[in-house]
Amino acid sequence: MKAEDKFKYEWLVAALAWVAQLWALKSLPSDSYWVVMLLLLSACLLMPLSRRLLDCESQQTWWPRVELGCALLIAVSFIANTVVYIIPWLLIRSAAALEALGNCRKKTLDNSAELALLSARVFPAIGAAWLVANRANWTPWGFDPLIVLLTAAHFHHAGFTLPLMAGLNAKAKPGCWTRFSCVAILLGVPLVAVGITCTHFGVLKFVEPFGVTILVMGALGVALSQMRRGLEKKHPNWTRFGFLISGASLFIAMLLALSFGLRYLIPNYALTMPQMWMIHGTLNAIGFGLCGILAWRGASKQAEHP
Repeated sequence: MKAEDKFKYEWLVAALAWVAQLWALKSLPSDSYWVVMLLLLSACLLMPLSRRLLDCESQQTWWPRVELGCALLIAVSFIANTVVYIIPWLLIRSAAALEALGNCRKKTLDNSAELALLSARVFPAIGAAWLVANRANWTPWGFDPLIVLLTAAHFHHAGFTLPLMAGLNAKAKPGCWTRFSCVAILLGVPLVAVGITCTHFGVLKFVEPFGVTILVMGALGVALSQMRRGLEKKHPNWTRFGFLISGASLFIAMLLALSFGLRYLIPNYALTMPQMWMIHGTLNAIGFGLCGILAWRGASKQAEHP
């Protein structure tokens, strides 16, 4: 029996906990409140829901409950304003990343789909490290605390749901386009982070728009793949609807990201930073991430029990 089947109702507990956190954290500064809530959505709900899709059967049956407990402690760290409660999240994300790397074989490194799925278990550990930095009031390389928090959120969403669904699409429909999407996302996620760092220091300013362009091209491929799956009549209506909403949300979110990444070249079409994390972040986390994972779970269950 899969660990997630044994604890199949824990996702409901996680969803209710996330709703409770909306109220519990309402005293956070307005410029970071929604960023924190979207990050918690990934930790509390998206990652547990994706266990079936990532095939994490090698983990012990206690893992889902420990993972959920560590995720809930993230909110406690913001309420108590201390770094101590974030450490368990860093440890469990690091353990998941190390397990994924330890289980990878040569065929994984030669297969863009498997490599994308592997990175979906590795990138969030980087996000957890940046989250620790934020809670410890560290400002690596002189970055503003909000940028540190946004970097943590970037690796919990773009570093998680994008390679996850790119890999799933490439496994389901192998082809040049889906493979390209995997490679572009694997390059784009770290390139965007490096580009923001370069822009911060005033050097190699072309890296950020270049990285954003690569990431957007890969993400648009995933968006079109998701919408194409939503048009397949073999899936139940709710699954098809989830794929369509997921693909459309990502498509819009990536156009916004492209305009923001090219803000120095075309400033008139870029959203402001607060608009970006509110609109772009919500589309990515809820529209693309949550709806996409639910749709893939539906397709997975249909394949197991046709």
